[in-house]
Amino acid sequence: MKIMTAVILMTGSLVLSASALAADIRVQVYDRGANAPLANAAVCVGTSAKIDQFGARMTDAQGSAVFSAVPRAAILVTVSSSGYKSEQETIVNSTSNRTLAMSLSAGGGGTPCPLVESGNRVYEGGLVVSRFSLDNGKGSTAATTVTLNNTVKGTVTQYRASERADFSGAEWQDYSKAPSFTLSAGPGKKRVYFQVRRHANVNGAVIETLSPVQRDSITLN
Repeated sequence: MKIMTAVILMTGSLVLSASALAADIRVQVYDRGANAPLANAAVCVGTSAKIDQFGARMTDAQGSAVFSAVPRAAILVTVSSSGYKSEQETIVNSTSNRTLAMSLSAGGGGTPCPLVESGNRVYEGGLVVSRFSLDNGKGSTAATTVTLNNTVKGTVTQYRASERADFSGAEWQDYSKAPSFTLSAGPGKKRVYFQVRRHANVNGAVIETLSPVQRDSITLN
């Protein structure tokens, strides 16, 4: 399936807004190069004056973020993710629920979505993985165990790594600047996703500060 940078689809699967002058918007984000859903991307819905005026969300494991009761107006949608070029698309929202599909290409630049908080999870908050590479960027290896070389800005307590973009099955572990990671069996290109967090209990509530996700690839010979 060919994925356009932005495609608007009418959908009846979303719950109708109670307001006659508002509608729900589902933003579906894809990795343009991999032609696959992009998890943990930051999505802002707003205006050119305030790009997160109507909300900011992280995409789920299926690359989706839903915004409810967005008013009927000219809406600016901003999508960004670490390691990708940010994209923006302007739509005129109506009273019908819709899906906006957007894809990000590898690289950098563009206007980022300044996502700060989602429930008890705070994204970024001064916590950023400024450098991440597998075996210091060697490019290829004959060993299934590699080193996750990383540099972090901000106070960090734990990290997680996975070959799955949604980190399914990956457990948080005590942070290290160069932990080991075991690649999946079989030769070929292996892509590893890496994220850190600051984890604390505050007045009985669990608070997480999550970094944007970084990734790198290495070829297993």
